[in-house]
Amino acid sequence: MVSAPFLVSAPGKVILFGEHAAVYGKPAIAAAVSLRSYLLTTKHATEFSDVVTLEFPDVKLQYSWKIHSLPWNVVPKWSMDTVRPPSELNTVLMDALEQSLVAVLNPLQRSAALAFLYLYLCLCRPDMPGMTFSVRSTLPIGAGLGSSASVSVCVAAALCLLSGEVSPPETKGDDDSDFNATNYASIELIDAWAFLGERCMHGNPSGIDNAVASHGGAVMFQRMTKGNPNVRESMRNFPPLKLLLIDSRQPRRTAVQVANVATLLQNYPLVTEPILNGIQALTTEAYKLLLMPKEKCDDVWEERLRELVRVNHGMLVALGVSHPKLEAIRMAADELEIGETKLTGAGGGGCAITLVKRDVEESRILELKARLEGHGFEVFETSLGGFGAGCLLPTKSDAAEWEEWEEKLFSLHHLLGLGDREDIQKTVGVGSIDGWAFW
Repeated sequence: MVSAPFLVSAPGKVILFGEHAAVYGKPAIAAAVSLRSYLLTTKHATEFSDVVTLEFPDVKLQYSWKIHSLPWNVVPKWSMDTVRPPSELNTVLMDALEQSLVAVLNPLQRSAALAFLYLYLCLCRPDMPGMTFSVRSTLPIGAGLGSSASVSVCVAAALCLLSGEVSPPETKGDDDSDFNATNYASIELIDAWAFLGERCMHGNPSGIDNAVASHGGAVMFQRMTKGNPNVRESMRNFPPLKLLLIDSRQPRRTAVQVANVATLLQNYPLVTEPILNGIQALTTEAYKLLLMPKEKCDDVWEERLRELVRVNHGMLVALGVSHPKLEAIRMAADELEIGETKLTGAGGGGCAITLVKRDVEESRILELKARLEGHGFEVFETSLGGFGAGCLLPTKSDAAEWEEWEEKLFSLHHLLGLGDREDIQKTVGVGSIDGWAFW
C-alpha cells in the first residue's frame, strides 16, 4: 500500500493500421505515443479529512465530495476483492452516483467525474483520509489520441496503489525486456479497472485505448463476432520510432465517418470489400514486421513500415474518410521528404501521423512544423512505442537541494500552476526526470 503524495502517468495512443476495417472484425494496430497524462495524489489537511477532490484544469474541472456522503452502501462486494473485476458496469452503483453529480453539468466534465467516482468507490474505503487527485495532460483532449483512456489508467493506477491492490513496479532488466510476472499481473489489473472507467465515459469502448495506455508498446486488436472473445495481442517490446503527430483542428464525428463507409459498402460491395480486405492484409503484414527482434529493425525494416503507412492512407482515401486538411498535411511532408503520412483514427479531420525517416535533417522537420503551424495546424514531435503506465514515488534524501526539488515536484499548487505542455513535460515528465518506474 502506497501513501500520498505520488505521481502516476500513462501514454496516449495512435492507430497505426486498420482504421475502419476494424469495424468489420478485422485487426487494427495501435501504439503508445510519448505524449502522456499525469496524476498527482496528495493528502488533504486535517480539517478536510472527509473530502475527496478531483482537479483537471485542462477540462476546467474542479469538484469535491464529502466522502461519507457517497453511496458506499451500494458498492458491489466483488469490487472490494483482490480479483480481476467484471467487464460490465454495476447499474445500481451507476444510478446511485447520479445524485453525486447533479452539480456537474458539462458533459465532458461529468463523464470524467463519473469514471473517477466509480473507480474510487470500488477501490477505496470510506475510512481512507481525504485526498486530492490532480490531473494534467500533454495530450490534446478530444483529438482521437486516447486521452480519456490515458486518464482512466492514471486514476486506476493511483487508486490501486492506495488500496494495496497493486504494488509499485519491480525493477526489471536494463533493456526493460525481462518479463516480470508481478508487474504483468499488476498492469493487467490496472487495465481491467481502467476499462470500467472507459465504459463510464464511452458506454461500449473497444478496450484498445486503455490496453495501450496500460501496457505501452503496441497492441493488435480484433473485435470478434458471434460471441467469440476479442483478440488482443500486446507488443510491449515494440521499438520506439520517431513520429510527427499533426492535429488538423478540423472537427469530425467518428459516427459519421463510420456510417459513410457502411453506406459505401452497401452500395458498392464488390469495390469496398476488397479495400477492407486489403487493409486487413496490410495490417497483418505490419504486425509481422513489428514483432521482429529489435536487432533486425534496420533501415530496410523502417522503409517497409513506411511503405505500409503510405498504402494504408491510400486505401482510407479510397473509402472517402480523408479531408483536404489531412491531404495538405501529407503533401507538405512529402514535399520536404520527411517520411510517410497517413490519417489516424476515424478521419474526416482529426489527426495525421508522419513516420519520420531515420536520417532526416532536423532543419527540414522545423521547416515542416513552421509551414503547418502557419496554416493553423498543431504539430507534436513524439515517438511510437515506449512505456505504459508508471509511477514516481518520493525518495528519502538528506540533500537540501534534492528535498527542495522534491517538494516542488509533489506540490499540488505547483502542478496545477504549470502553463503549457512543455512546462508539464519539463517538470514531471517521463524522460525528463529520473525516478519513474513502469509495470
